[in-house]
Amino acid sequence: MESEVKQAYLKYFEDYVQRKLEDTLNAFSPDFNMIGTGVDEFSVTYQHSTELFRREFAQAPEPFTYQFKTLKVCPITADSAYVMGLVDMKFLLPTGEFEYSNNRTTAILRKEKGEWKIIHGHWSQPAELQQEGESVPLSAILKQNKELKNQLLIKQQELEKQNQQLKEMNQSLTKLFSIVSHDLKSPFNAFLGITDLMLMNFEDDFENKEYFQLRLQLLNDLAHNLYDLTENLLNWAKLNSNAIEPKYREIPIDSLIQKQVNVLRPIWQKKRIKITEDAPNELLVNTDPDMLAVIIRNLLTNAIKFSYPEGEIKIEVANGSKNIIIKIADNGIGMSAEQIQSLFKDYRTTRGTDNEKGTGIGLVTCKEMTSKLKGILKFSSELNKGTTVVVELPK
Repeated sequence: MESEVKQAYLKYFEDYVQRKLEDTLNAFSPDFNMIGTGVDEFSVTYQHSTELFRREFAQAPEPFTYQFKTLKVCPITADSAYVMGLVDMKFLLPTGEFEYSNNRTTAILRKEKGEWKIIHGHWSQPAELQQEGESVPLSAILKQNKELKNQLLIKQQELEKQNQQLKEMNQSLTKLFSIVSHDLKSPFNAFLGITDLMLMNFEDDFENKEYFQLRLQLLNDLAHNLYDLTENLLNWAKLNSNAIEPKYREIPIDSLIQKQVNVLRPIWQKKRIKITEDAPNELLVNTDPDMLAVIIRNLLTNAIKFSYPEGEIKIEVANGSKNIIIKIADNGIGMSAEQIQSLFKDYRTTRGTDNEKGTGIGLVTCKEMTSKLKGILKFSSELNKGTTVVVELPK
């Protein structure tokens, strides 16, 4: 008898936790009444009892797990028995798990037409977990859900941020492919065109010094442009892949600037531009010398590009209380306020005063590298009067 009663009760309980409503109700006798876990769950009729079960299944429709700690069967008569159990339950909610332990369950089963049916059930748990109208601890679950929703909101914001970064990276890759397919091919096509012409006319113009000098100068200009383009592309790619991190050491700022001026000497001398430098001797800055060299070289290249022939570029370094301030000023074509606003919004490129062409990523590289060095990059400009760029770096 005891094993039959236990088997019947466990069958009912398994259907109950699997949320099989009709199978659960089928375990009840027509005389079934109950005292439920909810603070208002008291029923003396089968109809009212089933309504309470339907309410519970609507409030908690998903199956859950359980573990009986104890389950005892006490016979009353030959056809009836009393069941007592202590069970832990874990609800699997969309927002996580909700556990409540030590639920007491008691029931009276009676054998009707050869089957054990539940004629009375009593389930209890701490009343503070529930409110009026709740068959399951909705208030406690809602409180937990609110906390979980806050966690999900934080995760969602992180995902949105990552998604935006991926979009920006995708746009950057699109730009990279555009540069590689067009800007990088153009110098090579020009190389091929010039060298093809030189080879075709080699015998006719072999002794024509001016002919070869002009074309060699064109090749030299193309080589410089190609070098700048390749260097900026490599730096840009490293920055976007986070493959470049600052390696700090103390360096004299004046010698670093002088070196970049010398590197660009053929370009600014060709335009007969005057460059003056005013930097304190042996002023030390704790920075990544390679990254700072790229920044200075790009900014100086831009100043040369947009300066008129015989223009002037001034490079000044000031020793602030907390920062080293590097200023590069030219008296070239300048920019409007709208142009300054759009400097870093896309990869625009504008031809220089001598029809020089850029990649559109030089300034973006400068901005990102300055940020990596925990510095600030600022522009001020006026059309037809020139541009001043300021780089502030922590000491």
